[in-house]
Amino acid sequence: MNDVNLSDLVAPPSWSLTVGVIGRILIILASGLFAATGVSWLFAPRFKALEKVARWAFGLACGSLLGAFAALGVLFANNRFEYEYVYGHADKSNALGYRIAGIWSGQEGSFLLWATCSAAFALLTVGKTGIYRRWYTIATSFFLGAVASILAFESPFNLNLIDGKPFVPMDGLGLAPSLQNYWVIIHPPTIFLGFGSLTSLFALGFAAMAIRNYVDWLPIVRPWAIVSTTLVGLGLCMGGFWAYETLGWGGFWMWDPVENVSFVPWLFTAAFVHSIIVQTTRKKWQGTNLILSGLPFIVFVYGTFLTRSGFLSDSSVHSFAEMNRYALKLLITLMTVSTLGFLGLWAFRMFQARKDGKIDEGPAGIKKDAFYMVGITLLLTMGTATAIGMSVPLVQALKGEKSRVVEEGVYHQVLPWVFIPMMFLMAITPFVTWRGLKVSELLSKLYTVLCVTIGITGLLVFLAVVTPYGRNIDLAPKITLIGRHDIGGLPWLAFLVAVCTFVLVANVWAAADIVKRSKMGVSSFLSHIGVALLMGGLIISRGFEKKADTVVMNGHPSRVLNYEVRYAGMTSDVHDRNNKIKLEFFDTTKKGTKPVFTATPGLYELTMADGQVTNMVWPHIERHLLMDTYVSLGQPRTQGTEDISVQEGKSIDLGEMVLTYQEMTRKGEFGQAGTRFGALVKVSTPDGKSTTVNPEMELGGEGGMVMHPVQLNDQMELMMTGMNAADKSVNLKVQMKTPIYPVEVYHKPMTILVWLGTGVSALAGFLAAVYRKSSRKGSSEAPLKEHTPEPSPELATALQGKKK
Repeated sequence: MNDVNLSDLVAPPSWSLTVGVIGRILIILASGLFAATGVSWLFAPRFKALEKVARWAFGLACGSLLGAFAALGVLFANNRFEYEYVYGHADKSNALGYRIAGIWSGQEGSFLLWATCSAAFALLTVGKTGIYRRWYTIATSFFLGAVASILAFESPFNLNLIDGKPFVPMDGLGLAPSLQNYWVIIHPPTIFLGFGSLTSLFALGFAAMAIRNYVDWLPIVRPWAIVSTTLVGLGLCMGGFWAYETLGWGGFWMWDPVENVSFVPWLFTAAFVHSIIVQTTRKKWQGTNLILSGLPFIVFVYGTFLTRSGFLSDSSVHSFAEMNRYALKLLITLMTVSTLGFLGLWAFRMFQARKDGKIDEGPAGIKKDAFYMVGITLLLTMGTATAIGMSVPLVQALKGEKSRVVEEGVYHQVLPWVFIPMMFLMAITPFVTWRGLKVSELLSKLYTVLCVTIGITGLLVFLAVVTPYGRNIDLAPKITLIGRHDIGGLPWLAFLVAVCTFVLVANVWAAADIVKRSKMGVSSFLSHIGVALLMGGLIISRGFEKKADTVVMNGHPSRVLNYEVRYAGMTSDVHDRNNKIKLEFFDTTKKGTKPVFTATPGLYELTMADGQVTNMVWPHIERHLLMDTYVSLGQPRTQGTEDISVQEGKSIDLGEMVLTYQEMTRKGEFGQAGTRFGALVKVSTPDGKSTTVNPEMELGGEGGMVMHPVQLNDQMELMMTGMNAADKSVNLKVQMKTPIYPVEVYHKPMTILVWLGTGVSALAGFLAAVYRKSSRKGSSEAPLKEHTPEPSPELATALQGKKK
């Protein structure tokens, strides 16, 4: 704020200050009320009046967090820049939607969003927890109280002050340009609702262990577990769409640590949902379900520490700024106590249960149980491997090394060995019964499905190879497996597509069979269909993408893939954040004077706080049913290329011309002023014409060099900037008189499957949650009771003898 002109400052209105005070008070009040809730519930068995106190305190505490969120929303909606957080994430030019999105665009607001979503889920679920309510509320209050305490230090209600007095800046800094996309309004609330729901799963599992009733909690937790899986999964996909439309690297997923922080809890929650099915059906895996209820929450709290601690600031495009040190200590305390408390209680209860012989965790045999067991193990393995990968920057930072993320290729080498068997299980398990099947019977059921899968895969490959569609995709990619072994990409990718097709066909088959008996029962198969479509789309669009790059200048078209690209101006100027450049794409395989489409990637010049000027760019996506043409704009260059070292006989391809260095020239004697050293360069153009130019360097009077560039055309000049007499190489640089725009063009096949799979999976998840909730209401359950330990067999025998 040192650059603020004091004469322009005005005092904030009293109502705004009042709203901020209310917000701060509500956060502090929430922290105190959650503490009171926990204490009241702890002593409620001794003092019955405290139960009523605990219920009211919990509701008021959750309401306080919701009220604090509403207060911050009011400040953002009205552009109250006297608040540091609003000043840093809003400005006058943003529409209301983006102003509201500013609430969760930074550290403090995203913590408040997490707390608010968790409180909302707590209010939705607490009334349905029955005998688990006491310990459920204690666990939830501990978490929400800790987050409220963090917000007391990382407060979004701090004022901008000069000499201890608040003032109103003329305008705010606004949302980061990379966030100004409609997904910023939709994606964070969706995925944080999912994260908030993880708290309820954790608290219910803790409560079940606290009262030692490991059965009756399942009908309560099951619909919420499905909702959690659906919301986190939907949020993950939304984040992928956002990256695809904004970041310009041509994909949906890059295995960034912050992406993985969301992905790992989703895998663990999916494992929990499937494990519940086994306990519900076979009355086993009680211990497994108890620990799986808490792992997604524990992993996400760890991920929050990872992304908020500053360890990823140099290695992730998503990381937040480093936290206030007191708030960070509170977060570490929350993570430590939650992890050790939950896992410690689980280990103690499992020791008790096994001693009493109460929990059956033995092998399932060759039945459906076994398939579930392997599938859940694979989900947990994938989650653990991903968690290790996302933790690498933290380990490097702790060792004093520069943090670097694990590259995408490493994940692609490791995780397919888990992904492939997991997909096979998704296809086969629907045909296995709980009673068990002979191998011959199972193969008989799968025979038709396999035949259909092979037929569809073969047809897809045939169409890709023999139709014009194949010209637009890469049918010969190289794939690197573990051990750095390169293999032909087409067979490998065709196999992966066949695996996804196998899952799709098998689950469509199973759904068609069950829909006659239970229309709502198809939701589980529908979710697998969605996953198959989604993964098939990701594999095809990434594996078969065709990519090329070029540079474009005003008046100088270039060729890339099967297009000729021409610069056609800008929609505004580079200082307008809505500015786009216009690139006309002409199909070189067809005759015509009209472009097949005009790409409009964004280009916005931004002056940073330190005075440096940078350009924000974002891609253009030309969508078609079977393929996207993805146009990514690089940073414009107006100063020219970097120095390029060229050996004799080697060429530099500039798109519209090729420069071939032929030989070094010299005019004068070594060491004498005025001696010129040059490079004889042949300039060839696509029309077959060529000319020879000779850029030179002249030795100046005081040993300095004077450059003598040559004109290549009205837009470019060629400079010689250095030489190596030993190997006769020279350094050349192309100097631009007008901006040169680096452009990457991708053909992304079948991205529609990613969208379709996301929609199908989300629909299936919500249908399943509604179905499980309604079926629970309609069931006649026995009254729930807290666990009373049964006597040992020896004691029971003695008691029976005494009665006799």
